Amino acid sequence: MAVLERINFMKMDRDPSGEWIHDSSKKTLKGLPQIFFDNGEPWAAANLYAFSKLNISIKTVLSNMSHLKAYASWLEAKQLDWRHFPNKKRDRCLFRYRGNLIDQRTTGAISPSTTTNRMNAIIHFYRWAKANGHIERQKLWEDRTKAVRFYTTAGFARTLAVLSSELSIPNRKCNSTNLEDGLIPLTLANRDILLHFLDDHGMKELYMMMLVGFYTGARSETIRTLRLSSLENTVDDPLTSEIKRIPVGPPTKVKTKFNVSGSLLMPKPLLHQLEIYSTDIRRLTRQAKSSRENTTLLFLTNRGNPYSDTSFTKLLSRLRYQLKDAGYSQFDDFKFHQTRATYGTHLMKFAMDELPNQTDAIVFVRDAMLHKNEATTWKYIKFIENQPIKEKLADEFFNVYTGKPVDAQNLIKKVVLDD
Repeated sequence: MAVLERINFMKMDRDPSGEWIHDSSKKTLKGLPQIFFDNGEPWAAANLYAFSKLNISIKTVLSNMSHLKAYASWLEAKQLDWRHFPNKKRDRCLFRYRGNLIDQRTTGAISPSTTTNRMNAIIHFYRWAKANGHIERQKLWEDRTKAVRFYTTAGFARTLAVLSSELSIPNRKCNSTNLEDGLIPLTLANRDILLHFLDDHGMKELYMMMLVGFYTGARSETIRTLRLSSLENTVDDPLTSEIKRIPVGPPTKVKTKFNVSGSLLMPKPLLHQLEIYSTDIRRLTRQAKSSRENTTLLFLTNRGNPYSDTSFTKLLSRLRYQLKDAGYSQFDDFKFHQTRATYGTHLMKFAMDELPNQTDAIVFVRDAMLHKNEATTWKYIKFIENQPIKEKLADEFFNVYTGKPVDAQNLIKKVVLDD
């Protein structure tokens, strides 16, 4: 079975004597994903492909290489070369693997979204390999064009013709009401249970991060990289006096998916709680243990380290076990991203109620949630149309976002900061 390893890559050059030396002008690339077959031989083309894609997020490169690693394992099991393209399509490695992916999707071995993403990652690799001379055959598959509808930043509908392969696998899901990553929002009752549980058990950092997720829709990576300067550099929202905007993405140090730049819409009551937490003795103790580059992070582990993907995943896994032991079995499959799904649903309902038309609502929610394209934003409209939100839930969100006196402060439960 093929393996995926992450290496530290150093750029090497030959000196006049012919000896290989490290190019000190180039930084060492840490965590570069590389694929090796079972016999130890590297998949040279795929590894070069990973190196060529380092202009994008390393997480995206790792995800693509993970899909290629699964394909490499299948090739080994079938004793096929990745360049096996006989005249009959059904015998070609790519067409056979496509059928294998569909079979896995049918049996539930992999999700529909993983099926689609895996095939797309492999198609992109083969396009690159052919363009860079790693494959001799002229025609690997049939391509066709299709129209994709999208909205401009000004809110105008446009249609774009894009190239599509006959090998692509549509993402067909059984549940059409699912939102981003196939997740659904939490109910009001379950959200309150979760927040009370975290607060009652002294999990302050996770409690605060959950609040940010529920009331700004920020992804976990964005929340984990918020800094003290993020709270200081807020600006007033031009439309709603009870909202502050927190810049995220480039040029700030707060990370976003696809490095999209934008602003989080932060309710003032929540911002106030974050400001209190930033000077709490518990956080300052963690800050004292941190390195110089991490001291300005808002959220730190008890050892003063940033919350990495691994440590945050373990934290959530432990939380699910604790919730289950406490009798809350409804959280067995809880994902942090559900806080974002919850926020997005309420924000879209709010936007559709307050803005003059659906196009304005789409643009508003797209920008607030830092979506790369409107196709993701559209899912929230479809969800609301298929499963209307209870008025109580919509009213609560409206009160927080407009500063209505009806318990606007108390809707965001205050954290007990005394140890």
